[in-house]
Amino acid sequence: MTLEIMLVAIALGADSFSVSLGLECREEDWKRTWVFTLLVGFLHVALPLLGFYLGRIAGAYLGEVAETIGAGVLIFLGIKVLAEVRKGRDIEDCLLRGWTLFLIPLSVSVDALTVGFGLGTFGVDSFALAFLFGGVALLMTRLGFFLGDRVRGLVPFSEYLAGLILVGLGIMALL
Repeated sequence: MTLEIMLVAIALGADSFSVSLGLECREEDWKRTWVFTLLVGFLHVALPLLGFYLGRIAGAYLGEVAETIGAGVLIFLGIKVLAEVRKGRDIEDCLLRGWTLFLIPLSVSVDALTVGFGLGTFGVDSFALAFLFGGVALLMTRLGFFLGDRVRGLVPFSEYLAGLILVGLGIMALL
């Protein structure tokens, strides 16, 4: 395994780490955090595989669209969190309710589709890379939840932090 491939895997897992760190999950939310984590891991395997097999031409077109959609979802969810906090509502259950339980993992995993497009053109072992990406993203997501649970009281306005992280990741994806 080359250093470059490992750095790509870490970069792909960084979004899910950042988001899970700021989601305000408590120990009693363990079922939702595990569903979130497993979805992130699964999507970080499935989307690169999809990207590997769609090929270079589809990748050039869909890659940009997928990034834009993912960025838009992140920004929308971040603004929604910030609006809820501003209204004085507490964000309960670490935001992982209903559709957000699926939209947030999808939005932090879309960049794996684009990476799959790019790497697919080099003839690399797509299955091994996809499982590496999924495993690293899964571990980084769990680490984010673990650290977030421990530092929650140390970070004032952590609900704002979660919203700002989502918006920031969306803006960075657009740049």
